[in-house]
Amino acid sequence: MTRFMGFLYLVLVPVLCLVACSSAPHKQENASSAQLTAVDSAVIKAVIEKQDSLHNVDVAHESFIRAQEMELRGEKQLAEVFWQRAYDADPGSRYLAFAVASRLFAHGNDSAALAIARKAVNYKGRVLSNQLELLAKLYVREGVADSARKYFKAALDSSHNQDMTLLYDYSLFLEAVQDKKELVTVYDALLPQTNYIQSLFARQLNLLLELGRDSAIVDLFAKAYDALGDKELLSKMVQGLAMQKRNKEVRAIADTVTGSTEQDETIVNTALLTYNEKEREAALAFLKKKVHVDNMRTPVMLYYLGSYEFAMGEKDSAKVHLGEVYLKLEKTPAYAAQACRALSGIAFAENKKSEGLRYAELADSLQLGGDKDFLAMAYGYAGVYEKAYELLDSMMGVWSRWSPMAGVADSATVAMMRKKAARAHRQLQHSYAQILVMEARGIEADGKADSVRLLRAKDARTRAELFWESMLIADSTDMFVRYMMAMNLERLERYDESFQMFELLLRNAPRAILDWSEVMNYYGYSLIDLNRSPEDVEKGLMLVTKALELDGGDPPNDAYLDSKAWGLYRKGLYEEALATLRLIKDKHLEGDYVYWEHLAAIQAALGNRSEALKAYKKVLRLRPNHAAAREFLRKKK
Repeated sequence: MTRFMGFLYLVLVPVLCLVACSSAPHKQENASSAQLTAVDSAVIKAVIEKQDSLHNVDVAHESFIRAQEMELRGEKQLAEVFWQRAYDADPGSRYLAFAVASRLFAHGNDSAALAIARKAVNYKGRVLSNQLELLAKLYVREGVADSARKYFKAALDSSHNQDMTLLYDYSLFLEAVQDKKELVTVYDALLPQTNYIQSLFARQLNLLLELGRDSAIVDLFAKAYDALGDKELLSKMVQGLAMQKRNKEVRAIADTVTGSTEQDETIVNTALLTYNEKEREAALAFLKKKVHVDNMRTPVMLYYLGSYEFAMGEKDSAKVHLGEVYLKLEKTPAYAAQACRALSGIAFAENKKSEGLRYAELADSLQLGGDKDFLAMAYGYAGVYEKAYELLDSMMGVWSRWSPMAGVADSATVAMMRKKAARAHRQLQHSYAQILVMEARGIEADGKADSVRLLRAKDARTRAELFWESMLIADSTDMFVRYMMAMNLERLERYDESFQMFELLLRNAPRAILDWSEVMNYYGYSLIDLNRSPEDVEKGLMLVTKALELDGGDPPNDAYLDSKAWGLYRKGLYEEALATLRLIKDKHLEGDYVYWEHLAAIQAALGNRSEALKAYKKVLRLRPNHAAAREFLRKKK
């Protein structure tokens, strides 16, 4: 007997017994009270539904147990039958509905799965992230992007962004709909859970680059470094900070570095690049701390230190450290060659020409003959011009006749190779022109040079001009070449062409390309010395004064002071001119006849004839044929 039949027996039998035992006729009101009321019907219905519900829950529960049992046995098909029976028995169960929907989805029955899941999402019960994810995936299959996005986000909120599989599935959806901004956010949550896997990291990096999120890129490298401790990531982070001009942060990180890895060296080098020209002393102090206090005595660090010491005039220390680099880096040709180059430069600066050549030859040897351009320049500095020209001629022949190797069919590769060859050819042309000018300058500086040698100097300058003109045909935007040409044209007495070139530089040359104080001083002095008109002299003096302001040296640049004094002399301001000359401190001017020429002319203009005589005698010792000095001495007699 079922529970329901038992209930009817308990309820109805007493009623029937009461009817059977009564022999008196019923009154109307008694009959009425014996009928089932609406309340009675509702009670009976509720009891029946409860009994049915209890019956269905039992079936659902039993089927649920059987389904799990079948799954444990590996009998998948039977398991699915029991899952379906459990759901049929209790269709209002959120858990069972999604269990069935997920199995339908797994079998590709998307429509049926979506129909069940869409209803089940409103059922009572615990909301699980995998239920919301299922709905999201079903909407993806249906092509309903807005609903898919809604349920993916709801699922992630439910899991507090900790479900790695869910995050990955959502990222695939976002890739499909090309929502890059949201994808960055998802990857940001996913990357720590995947331990910053390389492929995902690279994808996030590319997205941030596309979106121009520079700060986020730096943060990405910082988080990855914190998680993995990889110095390469820290190095990239520091480079990113430097690109954003966050110099204090770059220097703070570099200050903590004490290792000897390539990444440590890169971090320090990046920090060095944040120091501007006026911070060179601070940069040198930073390097000294890294090497002497933090004990980063690697060859590369010693090279940096030696190079900065050389630039700051600490030549003895520079020679020690660069020499140490050369000895330590014989097996690392690139830095060893650079160290030898620097040592060569120091030797030439000290007028030790043979030593300078020796280091230049060592640099070329370390580069297996790949430093011939520098070696040629070294021959030029040493005054061994024929060797320099011979070396350059051999290299010029190679690059002027260059053609791509047979078998190179890729047009892009050929174009790149041609561009590289053209660049190498232009560099050799520039070196050739510079050495020609060196030779000309050497002849011109010799006060005893005869007319034949002076003609050779002019010919050398003319040949240099041809090289530079050829370079400008290839690249008309090269402002450094134009500057070299402007100075050379002035020395060739082609003044109008020279001044036009200087004007072009002042109008168009980028400020980072040239030393503007040098440009203004050279142009200004040329206008003053030529003395073609009061306007030219005024303009020249203005340019020289501007050069002194731009240089900002303390003490001021001696050459610029000499130019200014000469400008004041041309304007008749002799007292100011003499006061300006007396600010000059450079002892090397003892051998500069131009300085003595200016001093003599100014003293003569002031009526200081004895002082003028002394100065002109100095001029004649340096330039025996100096016309103005000879004339002054003749009149003195």
